[in-house]
Amino acid sequence: MIIDLNGYYGKWPYWPLRQSSVEAMLEKMDRYGISRVFLCSLRSIFTDPQTGNTEIKEIVKRYPHRFSPAFTYSPFTPGRKRYVEDCEEAGACLIKFFPRQHTYVSFEEPFIEEILGFCGEKKIPALIPYRIMMNWGLPMCNIQNIGRFAKSFPETPFIVGSVNYLLELQSTLDVMRRRKNVFVETSGMMAFREIEYMVRKVGAERILHGSAIPLQNPAIGPLKIHNAKISDADKERILFRNAQELFNLSS
Repeated sequence: MIIDLNGYYGKWPYWPLRQSSVEAMLEKMDRYGISRVFLCSLRSIFTDPQTGNTEIKEIVKRYPHRFSPAFTYSPFTPGRKRYVEDCEEAGACLIKFFPRQHTYVSFEEPFIEEILGFCGEKKIPALIPYRIMMNWGLPMCNIQNIGRFAKSFPETPFIVGSVNYLLELQSTLDVMRRRKNVFVETSGMMAFREIEYMVRKVGAERILHGSAIPLQNPAIGPLKIHNAKISDADKERILFRNAQELFNLSS
């Protein structure tokens, strides 16, 4: 079993995106043993969060055993107050935050603090991608701001997404050492033996599988965990057990 914390659906504005339909994603998931993907709409990120969230809810309704919703909200668009209703209807879900794409400064926006307080109350993970996918040219957020939020909202589980190596990995590790409510997902980790390094530094119990399907090849996500020189128990933790515990999933 593999649970994928970081998936996307829709049209990608930067270059043509192949095999992005739900059917193509399911075929890839079956091929690489990915049981469930937490899916976020690209429309929600780049144009219309409310329509994008509705789009994802419809996909989850069609395939409830394969997809779970990853909602996102902007302080400046209609539908932003639907987060309570959306999450209560969804059950297992997460909320993704995109301050660069939605053009807000996190600590200047009371609406973001309002959502994070709700996440803490309901134990809904907040995933903040460092970048949307592993491409050096894409806009990046401030990882230390995630640490500041984690300190302000200690009951909220935070997941740092799509970090690679060097400074961004160092900053992520610093935040994780200081804040036990911070996790990391693996979609951006491309360095040699990086999974093993992270297990040594923070423990397998705080690492979650992610692939950024279909923006990245989903074959790579499971492969780098399967090939890591860590115990089978640690591999299971990263691939699915941590997510099961975080979202209270049975399968």
